[in-house]
Parts: sequence; structure tokens; C-alpha cells
Amino acid sequence: MRMTKQRRFILDLLTQTHQPKSAEMIHAELPDDSMNLSTVYRTLDAFFIEGLVSKSTMKNTTFYYINHHDHHHYMICLGCQKMYEIDCHLDSIADHVASEHHFKITHHDMTVYGYCQDCQANHIQH
Repeated sequence: MRMTKQRRFILDLLTQTHQPKSAEMIHAELPDDSMNLSTVYRTLDAFFIEGLVSKSTMKNTTFYYINHHDHHHYMICLGCQKMYEIDCHLDSIADHVASEHHFKITHHDMTVYGYCQDCQANHIQH
């Protein structure tokens, strides 16, 4: 994948943040008319395919974040939508399952959904 000026700008935005961002959030941070929203989506999809970013979806919105060497996942509060970074403990399980099924894993993603401590008091459990 060729790293164009536009792609570099989006990658830099994601690298400089500690919270996942949606395509719309990234688009809002771009200089006026530097690229349209569909270009942002295509760029993020290309980054995902290349393994540069991971993604999680909440309420029909996809959030993207940089893949670091210290692989991690997120817990997302359904009340306030705050995202909590958590360590990944799936690698050994994934390696075992892949070996057992002769499957080459390129990446994995896990997002845990629930309610943070503050929102638990406001949410009635069913």
C-alpha cells in the first residue's frame, strides 16, 4: 500500500490519540476540503486490511484504533460510551484453535460491552 499524504494524515491522527475514532470523528478533524468522508472510509478499510488498525463497532458506528505491539481490546460502556482499554489474553487460545483447524489467523478483535460503574446505578438490569 502506498502511503499518500492523505493516508499519512489519517494514520497520524489515529497514532496521536488514545481513544478509538470513527470515520466521522476523523473527518471532522481534517483541514477543510482536504478529503471527503468516503475517502476516509476507504483509507480506514485499507489500513484494516493491511493490519495497521483494528476496529470495534458500537451502535452501528465503527471505531478504529492503531494496532500496537502490545495488542489490546476494549470494553465499551453502553450508557456513557466511554471506552476502556484492556489487555489481550486471547493469543494463546487463538494459536491453539488455529493449529487445531489448520487456519492462518491474520488478526482478531474482541470488544466487551456493558455498563461502567457510574452507569450501572442508572441502568435497570433485566
